[in-house]
Amino acid sequence: MKRVRVYQQILSEENLRLAIQEVCRSHRRNGDHSLNKKVLEIEANLDDYVKLLHKFIEDLVSGDAHMNKPIKRRRWDRNGDNGRGKWRDINEPLLWPDQCVHHAVLQVMIPHIMRGMDRYCIASVQGRGNSYGVKALKKWMDDDPIGTKYALECDIYHCFEELDPAYVINALKRLFKDRETLWLCDAMMEYGVLIGAFFSAWFLHLTIQPLDLMIHDKKYGVSHYLRQMDNFTIFGSNKRKLRKLLEDMKVWLAAVGLKLKGNWQIFRVGFTPLVAKAHEMLPEKKQRHRRPRMPSALGYRFGRGYTILRKHNLFRLKQSLHLYYYRRDRNRVISFKRASGLISRLGQLRKCNSQQILERYYQPKTMFDLKKVVRKECRRLQALYPPYVAA
Repeated sequence: MKRVRVYQQILSEENLRLAIQEVCRSHRRNGDHSLNKKVLEIEANLDDYVKLLHKFIEDLVSGDAHMNKPIKRRRWDRNGDNGRGKWRDINEPLLWPDQCVHHAVLQVMIPHIMRGMDRYCIASVQGRGNSYGVKALKKWMDDDPIGTKYALECDIYHCFEELDPAYVINALKRLFKDRETLWLCDAMMEYGVLIGAFFSAWFLHLTIQPLDLMIHDKKYGVSHYLRQMDNFTIFGSNKRKLRKLLEDMKVWLAAVGLKLKGNWQIFRVGFTPLVAKAHEMLPEKKQRHRRPRMPSALGYRFGRGYTILRKHNLFRLKQSLHLYYYRRDRNRVISFKRASGLISRLGQLRKCNSQQILERYYQPKTMFDLKKVVRKECRRLQALYPPYVAA
């Protein structure tokens, strides 16, 4: 792939202005929906801030300036660790000037990074969200039973925390040849590849691109491959080849200072012929409770011709519904956060075969009442705070 020079493009007035506007657009309101005073100040003096950002980037390259220390926040991820939940340390860079620098650099770099990206590498990529991956997995499971005979599922251990910026710089050298761009990226990673920073996901995609190419090597017999950030879902028709691929992936990751979690799995999708024959002889009720082994990704489990929610997602949905009905029947207040969260969880049912779940747990008019709560809160905020007018 041809290496390019992008430093002058990063410093162009048009790119810097667009970066500042993009950051301001996504930070116009604070957590309490009040207007962000810093954003108002920046947009009122946009030309001055463009010049300041230009000067700050030049100082970063020369070493006369440094990125600010990010704000650390610890958040509980209920869906982490296969539904058991875990704490995540989120690093939030300052709005000015750090996030503006990140956007100015990545706006120019993303088209070049996308050139070598695998088609089914999703997460943080525009147009490749959760729905894109679910649609692909459904198609593979339904249309290619031979190619999806075996599945390999694995995950990188503490991916962002363990990723060394030196390996990221080596990956950037494959695409960009001007030293100023590399020095600037090195300055951006002064505090590491941060969870919560705009550049982190894209730098990870770029670093793992050679691994994506290796997985598609014919000797491994991979039929289909999907990667959601650091989660791998790989299909093939030969179990031995998938095991060989797993060992080679461990070697490749070790070379860049990473390793796989110990909970990787290689398994046959569905029943073996003998088990399938015995399954057909069971009563219909028992057949429903003894499902075949299914690949699990993106919050769903994928069978041949049907898709169901993962166990912990289904548990959260039932828990949220029961709590909502309990509060509603006792005329207690339904908060905006609870209503919007439940609407989101009910939206997951659209992508799977959920008729029995709806019949068993869903009561009529539930969605209507939840949207009513959300509308009421939105109207209250609109009346409380003046509408935002861009400068």
